[in-house]
Amino acid sequence: MLNDPRRSFVYNAVPTNARFGVGEVRRLGQELDRLESQRVLFVATPGGKRRHEDIVLNDNRFVAVFDRVEPHCPEPTVQAVISSFLDAGADTVVTLGGGSAIGLGKVLAAEHGAKFIAIPTTYSGSEVTPIYGRKIDGEKRTRVDRAAIPHAVIYDPELTLTLPAAETSSTGMNSLAHAVEALYPPAPNPIARQLALEAVELLVRSLPICVEEPDNLGARSDALYAGFIGGLLVSMVGVALHHALGHILGGLFNMRHGDYNSAVLPQIVGFNQSAVPDIGRAFERVGMRDPGEGVYRLVEQIGAPINLRDLGMPEDGIELAARAALKKSPRNPRQYTEEDMLKLIGEAYYGRPPNFSPMT
Repeated sequence: MLNDPRRSFVYNAVPTNARFGVGEVRRLGQELDRLESQRVLFVATPGGKRRHEDIVLNDNRFVAVFDRVEPHCPEPTVQAVISSFLDAGADTVVTLGGGSAIGLGKVLAAEHGAKFIAIPTTYSGSEVTPIYGRKIDGEKRTRVDRAAIPHAVIYDPELTLTLPAAETSSTGMNSLAHAVEALYPPAPNPIARQLALEAVELLVRSLPICVEEPDNLGARSDALYAGFIGGLLVSMVGVALHHALGHILGGLFNMRHGDYNSAVLPQIVGFNQSAVPDIGRAFERVGMRDPGEGVYRLVEQIGAPINLRDLGMPEDGIELAARAALKKSPRNPRQYTEEDMLKLIGEAYYGRPPNFSPMT
């Protein structure tokens, strides 16, 4: 077939040294040995530190702890972790947690030459992307730098067993968004397509189980693996309108990125499904004939945030966010107008099921 996209594509993925398996966190010392780390800063949220500080207690190379992690990495928090790293004379940072903790590790790696080990406990996939940023003057400013990629990532599903249901569902929806956006890359990428199809299936099947049976290690393993795939997909093909809106809303209204995903992704899927046949194919594999409606019902099932209003966005923020999106004009497979953007964000604000006319 002359026009088969598999015959003409570019494969460009970020190299990552990942360990995956139950109990793998016990090999952290081996990774520190491999990197010849001498003085280590441990970064985690207060809850993450409390739940998992035993990871660092038996290794005297850990010389300092930073537990003042904040969503979107506000500039004062970034400056504080830099000071902690430099004051401790550290050469390595180990982060434990989700995207906010990982984001601070990325700053230290990309901008201060730190050796970096990430131990993800959520499904965001941030640990294998070159994208990082900080919030300055109400705006999430991002950079892309391969130096931000951890030198090692340790995936241990046991560490996710204590992840609260709210974070399980919200970061799982973030990963699902990564997979959906990889179904319409800026250039043909059959490898990303296959990974995206697998990630969609894994997440749709595992997330309800993770929420209903939090101790189900099999479901937790599937969701963590899908999170890893989602991060790889971002590094391979980037992101589009959905994630651009997340950065806009996070900057304007201090909205957590994971929570935003579950409220807006059904609208994005509903808007784009007639323009991208692979969206239909991906969700048909899990029994969803109408992908937008199916994702909306999944959000209801796992108890994730379903509207932007409850996340602190004011009603007049609909127009404000729409204008900001139109100004940035992020990539999307279906062209959108101001009316489209107002409807998309408005439906997400009120938490209505997606209802968009097919693309003609």
